[in-house]
Amino acid sequence: MKQIKYSELNEYKESRIYPIYKDQDICNEIIDKLGFDLNTIVNKEYNQITQIHTLGKLPFPSILFIGLGDSKEITTMKLRKAFETVSKKIKEPMNFIVKQACTDEINIHQITRLFIESHMVSQYEEHVIGHDFKNIVDVQMISDEDIQKDIDEAIAYGEGINYARRLADTPSNLMTPVHLVEEAKALADEYGMECTILDKKALEEMKVGGILSVNLGSHIPAYMICLKYTNANTPYTAVIGKGLTFDSGGYNLKGNSLGMKYDMCGGADVLGVMKTLGALKAKANVYGIIPTTENLVSGKAYKPQDVITTLSGKTVEIISTDAEGRLILCDAITYAQQLGATQLIDLATLTGACVSALGDIYTGVFSNDDEYYQEFASAMKESDEKGWRLPIDEEYFAKLKSHSADFKNSVGKAGAGASVAANFLEAFVEEGTKWIHLDIAGTADNDGTAATGAMVRSVVNMVKE
Repeated sequence: MKQIKYSELNEYKESRIYPIYKDQDICNEIIDKLGFDLNTIVNKEYNQITQIHTLGKLPFPSILFIGLGDSKEITTMKLRKAFETVSKKIKEPMNFIVKQACTDEINIHQITRLFIESHMVSQYEEHVIGHDFKNIVDVQMISDEDIQKDIDEAIAYGEGINYARRLADTPSNLMTPVHLVEEAKALADEYGMECTILDKKALEEMKVGGILSVNLGSHIPAYMICLKYTNANTPYTAVIGKGLTFDSGGYNLKGNSLGMKYDMCGGADVLGVMKTLGALKAKANVYGIIPTTENLVSGKAYKPQDVITTLSGKTVEIISTDAEGRLILCDAITYAQQLGATQLIDLATLTGACVSALGDIYTGVFSNDDEYYQEFASAMKESDEKGWRLPIDEEYFAKLKSHSADFKNSVGKAGAGASVAANFLEAFVEEGTKWIHLDIAGTADNDGTAATGAMVRSVVNMVKE
């Protein structure tokens, strides 16, 4: 995808994508050459598509009009949705007329980025194993203003999001912790990042008890992945992602584990974030940390009422082996702080309770710092991603009181499960560390199919200068 100028259009014979508002008239030159008033037949209502064949009267075969409704009511979110609609119908290379979608509030640079990102996200399809990957159809952006930088930046975001989706969509027998480690190493090599892999022996020496306990039932070892991206003179932010490549629930066995290959979406999103930062050459200092393992059942697997010792030294009584995500995340949070990170963002498909509360529309957002939360709320708004702040309260944490450990990993019954889990994680965040927890259980995939790359865009916009 690249920019082409109007003076170069004669070299390009591809069909055109023409965005149009209700309060706009279609270009008179096109109307004159086709010989009829397109304004009377093109549906300009929001998100409506009209295809017009030029029948040889113009040097390209067709025009795909996408209705945008009233220009005074348009938003960047609505533009994303409309652009996704039209992009899903594109089967061959086309040219997009950028200036037609501009308004007094939304400029040509924003339109360029919105279309490219939306096009790449909507064209992505889950890979059918044994077949070739589907290529994204090329679209050239028609504009005399210099927008190539916007195109390149949008491609970086689109590729980062789709990379996270591809990792999460890969079946769990083909995306084990070992495979995730190899992906991280390759990503580090591509963008010149430092890469540290803590294997099982290193984790044992460090006494990383949360991850190791969850890993006991699997024959594939656990790892802690750490990528280090350095390109600023600022303190490091750690972006931490839950990397459960498959979750059976352990001895608290799930009734239906379909969709549990997506329990690594947080970890996949972290690699998507790091890829985007690398491609952008963003001004930022970021650790990308992924604790990764499977949670399976065997004669060695951890059990309810076991007591484990985490990396922090805090002890935890296991009430549910299916509350495993918080056990690997708490060790990663401690590790990030040991590295010197003073700001933390974690992403995890953590609780069904968050799905019940917010469904697949909003991500659950928790934070221990109001100012830090407001920064992230601004990043979400800029990114057109939806999140809803949920409470952290010492009364929730009190429900985790244990008689045999510092606290329990679960209450063991329904009730404010997302907040209880967030309070558990907060117990590992040290004084003075700013922290955001993103429960993406409802937004990370489409009901057990097709990963979304939820919050990759928002996290990138939060951590880069």
